[in-house]
This record gives sequence, structure tokens and C-alpha cells, in this order.
Amino acid sequence: MQGGNMSDAKLVGNRGVFSRVGGWIATPGAGIFLLGATLAFGVLGASDTLGRALRTMNRDNSITVKGVAELAVTSDRGSWWGKVRATAATLPEAYAALETSTAALRGFVLSKGISADLIVITSVDISKEMLRDEKGNLTNKIERYTLTQSLGFISPNVEVVRNISQEATALIKDGVEVESGSPVYKVSSIEKTKLELLEQATANAYERAQVLARGSGSGVGGLISAAQGVYQIVAQGSTSSGEYGEYDTSAIEKTARVVVTLEYSVR
Repeated sequence: MQGGNMSDAKLVGNRGVFSRVGGWIATPGAGIFLLGATLAFGVLGASDTLGRALRTMNRDNSITVKGVAELAVTSDRGSWWGKVRATAATLPEAYAALETSTAALRGFVLSKGISADLIVITSVDISKEMLRDEKGNLTNKIERYTLTQSLGFISPNVEVVRNISQEATALIKDGVEVESGSPVYKVSSIEKTKLELLEQATANAYERAQVLARGSGSGVGGLISAAQGVYQIVAQGSTSSGEYGEYDTSAIEKTARVVVTLEYSVR
């Protein structure tokens, strides 16, 4: 009985609210207010939709192109290292033999036109070979000493560097135990070359953008963004394309290559 009275009270209360709202709507100006509010919310919704559309159009109304530039470059600096080795039963004998071998290699390098002040000779590295007993086990007795020493230089004459690297092992026929390392060729004007390539690659990218824009009846606007890709120096004729760039040091004749990515607005 008490629950029924509470429901009746709520119903009477709701009717009172509806009655007051209905009475307010019936007053002059209420309808105009509601219409204005509805239009205002509609305009806000339409403005938001239009804004999103404009942002999408502005974002898509651009063109992204890649520009590539290549330049043939010649190494202007070369370096080379050779190693001599001498082995003997005693340390003095091994050292004397090493001195003779090092002198022979140095004389060979000098004969090819390398200045004496460019030659670097490292300290002597010593290793010992222990004697084994009849069972093949190592003993505490030294059987022989092996001494090694390296000789190297850096020169702007890359042709001489190449010749020395190829001909040094001819000393073996004279009893000199020598190893010839791989020559390293570098370009000293890398930064200057890089700036030239960036300028050329940018011009190439802009030209591509113009071609694409004209094909769609549009024009190229201002630059939105620019990004430099990998910068590579590869052996001439190489098609190598590393993801993180590359610097070949094995060839005298090289190709410097750079890629840029540019985004332009389209008008």
C-alpha cells in the first residue's frame, strides 16, 4: 500500500514537470529559441565536418618525390700496410733476420717513389712456439721465436700505392717473408662533393615534381618538407645500394651518389 502511494506521487510529479515544460513552450519566443539552438548545433556539426574535410584536402593536396644525383670521383689519397715475418731458434737470430726483411721492404717502397718521411714502421711483435715432447705435449722449452713488424704509408699518389700493393710480395723470391695488405683509397673532398650532390638531387626532385604536376593539370607550390636519404661512395660501375650508406675504399675510381625526398604543395 505504501509502495503504491510512492508510484502515484512520482507520476503526479512527472506530470507537473511536463505541464510546466509544455507551458513554457507555449509562451511567445520559445519556439524561436529552440529553432535557433537546433540550427546552432547543426552549424557546429557541419563546421567540424567541413574542417575535417579541409584538413584532409590540405594534407592530400601535395606531392612527394625523390631526387637522385651521381658524380664520378677519383681517390686522391691511398694507404697501404705490409708485414714482414722472421723465425729463428733464438731471439737474436730472429731479430737479425727481421731487420734484414724490414730493410728490404723499406728499400722496395722507397724505390717506388715514396718519401722516407711518409713511411711508418711499427714496433716488433714477438711470439714463442714451445717445444713438444714425444707424446705431443707442450713443454717449457722454447723451440723457436717468430717476430713480425709492419710497414705502411699514406700517399696522394694512388697509382704508386696500387703498384706497391701488387708487387711487394715479389720480395718473397729474395727470401723475405712478406704479406701485402689491401690498399685503402679515399676521397678527401667528401663534404664538398656531398653539398654539390645535394644541390643537384634537389633540382632533380623539383623537376620530377613539375612533370607529375603538369600531367595532372596542376602546378608545384612551396616546399613542405625535405629529407636526405643515404649518401654513398661506391666503386665505379657498382649497383650496390646499402640502407645505411656505403663508403668503398677498394677502388680508385668511384661514384658518389645521394638521394633526397621532397614534399611540395600542389596548386
